[in-house]
Amino acid sequence: MIRVDTSLCLGCQSCFNVCPGQNIIRNETDGRITVHWKRCKEECDLCVKMCPAGAITLVPWDEIEPEWEISFDLVACKICGSRYATEPMLKKIESSLPAEIQKDSTGLEWIRICPVCRRNIEAESLAKLILPGRRKNDWRCSWHFLAGKRGLYPGRMRLLYNLIIFAGMRI
Repeated sequence: MIRVDTSLCLGCQSCFNVCPGQNIIRNETDGRITVHWKRCKEECDLCVKMCPAGAITLVPWDEIEPEWEISFDLVACKICGSRYATEPMLKKIESSLPAEIQKDSTGLEWIRICPVCRRNIEAESLAKLILPGRRKNDWRCSWHFLAGKRGLYPGRMRLLYNLIIFAGMRI
């Protein structure tokens, strides 16, 4: 059976992702995430091993042990406003990284920016390196131009194409 120290939980959902018995339930609604731990008899300890905060421990089975539940408000992205992570998660990342690594190539604090906006910013930076002088959001360039002018071979072109498509942009 598992016991959760709610004061240590980050709301990262690592336990939810590894639970083979689906005894951990995650619910996300209206900018809040709730994690509910059912009473588990399996004692597989995957959730204990994967918890980055050490908030979960295995204890002997007990009928009166409560089912644990904790809710977190999700933090809004500084760029688009979408809610993407819990405050304890972001504080854990900030405390474990040196200050000079907490900013991306554009000088923004990437920890407080959602993954979608991060990809868009990095793809825009990459495009500026590959196509200097292009207008913003001008993705009408041909493969021949890129391959001929930059000396790229097909493998690198495929990587570039995947990076740009992954960021939601079209060539």
